[in-house]
Amino acid sequence: MEINCANNMVLHTALKYFNSGSGKLGQGASLKPHILTTNVEHDAILLPLRHYETEKLADVDFVPVSMSSGQVLVEEIEKLIKPNTCLVTVMLANNETGVIMPVAEISRKIRELNEIRQKEGLCRILIHTDAAQAIGKISVDVEELGVDYLTIVGHKFYGPRIGALFVKEMAEDSTPLYPMFFGGGQERGLRPGTENTPMIHGLGCAAELVSQNLQKYQEAMKKTRDLLEKSLIVEFGENIIVNCDTALRLPNTSSVSFRETTMTGGEILSRCPHLMASTGAACHGTGKPSVILMASGVSCEDARSAVRLSVGRDTAPAEIEQIVQMLKLALKRD
Repeated sequence: MEINCANNMVLHTALKYFNSGSGKLGQGASLKPHILTTNVEHDAILLPLRHYETEKLADVDFVPVSMSSGQVLVEEIEKLIKPNTCLVTVMLANNETGVIMPVAEISRKIRELNEIRQKEGLCRILIHTDAAQAIGKISVDVEELGVDYLTIVGHKFYGPRIGALFVKEMAEDSTPLYPMFFGGGQERGLRPGTENTPMIHGLGCAAELVSQNLQKYQEAMKKTRDLLEKSLIVEFGENIIVNCDTALRLPNTSSVSFRETTMTGGEILSRCPHLMASTGAACHGTGKPSVILMASGVSCEDARSAVRLSVGRDTAPAEIEQIVQMLKLALKRD
């Protein structure tokens, strides 16, 4: 299962769950399902929800994150909950800034509200997190997070390009899941088609390695990422800023903006042919200033010159020095 399919399945389930009657207890039948998310989600969440809005299938609120930290605040989520809210979906970590979201705290608040809503005959609010960026970099425990659904994808933690969807207590039928496709009985009738066994096995092996070595991976990446940022600051001084550096971030991700340059982040990287980096989400670069960065408090000018750098488990100090020198040379030619 691809990450897009997994996320879409959760969104589809939320609509089906609400429209089946579960969401209309004590409500007028004319109410549409209401979904809450943030304004910095990956397009795998944002675009389907915008489609739902366009087709008038659901009401959606895109909760703004803090302009100082890039994190969404629990109280901002709570403010926008309505009687017809059926799903809250918040990414565990942002793919551009690396900012880690307070998903566990959000889940605790939603569970408290669900107890009250049950007594009032209102729809249970389902909780989902897209954890694609987080697996392999920080500890991800579905029990600690308290979510009903969690999506992952293998290539973010050195596995094959296949995704998976965790569903809490599905065996006891306490968490709904509805199929989007029909035509076979595979995966309990929820997703037809012959399973890709080698890819599934590869995903499991990659996850097992993470479980066994997470602390080592995490410490190595953070040490290298910190060296990268320190080296860039030493080299460029006030002409570089690290975006969202006051927030809790993934240990491998660094979003930096260059000042005193007329070049965009894409133009800077075009002069570094041996540097594999991006100006935003690697899967959908547009050449425009990142709306995710600007939503996170980065000015349009700084977002325009932003570059996202990610270190790996085996990135060496010598490679960090090469990166700094490549960027220095690229910006000298401005």
